[in-house]
Order: sequence, then C-alpha cells, then structure tokens
Amino acid sequence: MTATHTAESPAKINLTLRVGAVRPDGFHEIESLVTRVALSDELTVHEAPAGRFTVVCDDPSVPSDDRNLAVRAARALAEHVGQPCGAHIAIRKRIPAGAGLGGGSSDAATTLRLLNELWSLRLPDRDLERLGATLGSDVPLFFHTPVCVIRGRGEQIDDVPQPLSAWAVLILPNLHCSTPAVYAAWDRLPEHPQQHALSEVLAAATSPARLTALLFNDLEPAAFQVEPRLRDLAEKVHIATGLPARMTGSGAALFRLFDERATAEQFAAAASGALGVRTATARLLT
Repeated sequence: MTATHTAESPAKINLTLRVGAVRPDGFHEIESLVTRVALSDELTVHEAPAGRFTVVCDDPSVPSDDRNLAVRAARALAEHVGQPCGAHIAIRKRIPAGAGLGGGSSDAATTLRLLNELWSLRLPDRDLERLGATLGSDVPLFFHTPVCVIRGRGEQIDDVPQPLSAWAVLILPNLHCSTPAVYAAWDRLPEHPQQHALSEVLAAATSPARLTALLFNDLEPAAFQVEPRLRDLAEKVHIATGLPARMTGSGAALFRLFDERATAEQFAAAASGALGVRTATARLLT
C-alpha cells in the first residue's frame, strides 16, 4: 500500500501591515502582526517514483505544474536532502488564490512538513523554515506560533505567545490584486500616514473590539487604486453592516474580528445578503 499523509493548511490574515522603504533586493521592508485562521486547504501527499512531482486540485484555476508552490516545495526538499524522492500532492482548495490569505504559502509549508514525515527525513522545523524562505516571503511564518510578527521581507519572525481569542469574518470577493502592482501604487502615494505602534496594538490584543479599532494596512489605499471594485466593495460592506472591514495582505480579501461567533455570523449574513459576496466565519487559531 502506498503511504499517505494528510494535514490542514490554514490561511493567515495580516492584522496590521506597515510598509517601509525598498530594500536592496527590490522588496519593501514590512512589519506585520499576523494570525492564522481556521479556514484551511486540505493537503494529502502520496509516494511517487523518484524525480516525479505532481499535483491535483479540486479548483481548476490552481496550476498543476511548477507554478504551483507546493510542487516547488516538494522538488526543493528532495534536492535539499539529495535523495531519490518523488511525491504526488492532492489539494482540496478552500482558501481563495490571490486573496492575501497566504493559501499558496501555507500549502508549501504543509507540503514540506508532510513530505518530511512521508520520506522519514526527520528534519527540524528550522531547516524546513529556511527552505521555505527560498520559495516565498510568507512561507516561513507557517512554522511559527499562530500569532507572530514578521519583519524584513517576511523572513524575520517573532513568535507572539499570547493567543487572540476572536472570530474572524472573511469577505472573499472574486477579485485579484497583483501584489507588484499594489506595491508600485503604494510607492506613488503622495503621503504615507503614521499608524499605531505595534506595542499599542499588542496591548489591546485581549479584546477583539479594542484590537479592531487599532488595525491597519498601509497597502489598502494602493490596492483600492489598483482595483476600484475592491474599494467599492469595502464601502458597501460598511454601509450594509454599519461596520468597516480591513484588507489582508495586498488584497483582495477583507476581514473583521468579533468577540462571539453569533455576532460574527450576523455580520457575515448582512454582508453576504446585501452584496452577494462569499463570506467565511472562522476562529483565530491558538
């Protein structure tokens, strides 16, 4: 019987995202408070002939070749250990692609973990994290605590030991924001407003209501320029629910935090009913 391993691959949201100067490598310096949420893809890995790496996904828009970050993760791990390995990866997709929720990065991290088990490599997470950093800026954070702070281009990560007890409503429009285009638009903005200090945000973390009032995303105005339909959606969500929502990553998903599931589901129903947009209610992972 062919051995298989399966695991959930959770999404992330950027509770805060501060953008700084362009680095010598062309990326921007960032500082972001990130949390993982219980909206997950499901990954299953199977053994395959040496040198063969394939992927199937129930979402036909997800590439099935080396553009898929999970395939690249599998190939990179095999090259790293120098062993004749192969893998077939099956993805049940629940995290929308290109939404700023880190679905592809999470799938890559989960692939590294699962193949580490499947191939009996026994590599420590720190080695997998370093390998993940060569694949994408968001991959390393999925080897840390569910709440963490990322800096640099995403490779500098500090664990935040205090859990965030809250429910998130994710608003998931059928829109895609190009990350390079959003950062380029941010560079062209005439001014970049000062935001709350990270220490102030963390001090409010025990209360979702207080925390929500302090959240920010420097890329929001730029993303709204790049994709005006996202700006219009954010405005309509505010009108329909009476509450604003924040953007995660470079878009296009929006979110809002709540103390209780019932209140979160009321907000989700109001947004979905008024705008016909997909929503998901998920607990923050602890």
